[in-house]
Amino acid sequence: MSNPSVTLDPTAAWLIDRTAGGPSPSIVLGDGPVPPGGLRLHVTPGSLGAGRPLVVRGNTTGTAPTLRVLAPDLVPAVAAVLLVIRDRTGRVPRLSCAWPSHRALSEVVSLIDPAVFSVPRLRSLLRRAEPSAARRPLVMADLA
Repeated sequence: MSNPSVTLDPTAAWLIDRTAGGPSPSIVLGDGPVPPGGLRLHVTPGSLGAGRPLVVRGNTTGTAPTLRVLAPDLVPAVAAVLLVIRDRTGRVPRLSCAWPSHRALSEVVSLIDPAVFSVPRLRSLLRRAEPSAARRPLVMADLA
């Protein structure tokens, strides 16, 4: 599956732009702690309709600045958002995420259910989208 096109709402664009002045943008997938200057990314499973772009919405009202996306398939949506952040800021983002300790089962389920996150699948999509390791977004997984 190719990476979907992405549209940023004004708040999401502002949140991403303000990470451009520092080191690599730090993105946290889910509910882990967000470092200062970092962003949280929440992807909710849902249907967009054929050919419609992902819309990233920014939210500044919670404990950490958050990017929210509704997407039919979690992994390509995360990859697309990371690539947009890289292209917009000129810096390679770092994604931190929890990876279930029962990885083998999670990987099998992710092949069937697009709402299940898969670190190897995300890394594979990013390798295909960006052959240069120096420009490819980093994915760091902590055991959950």
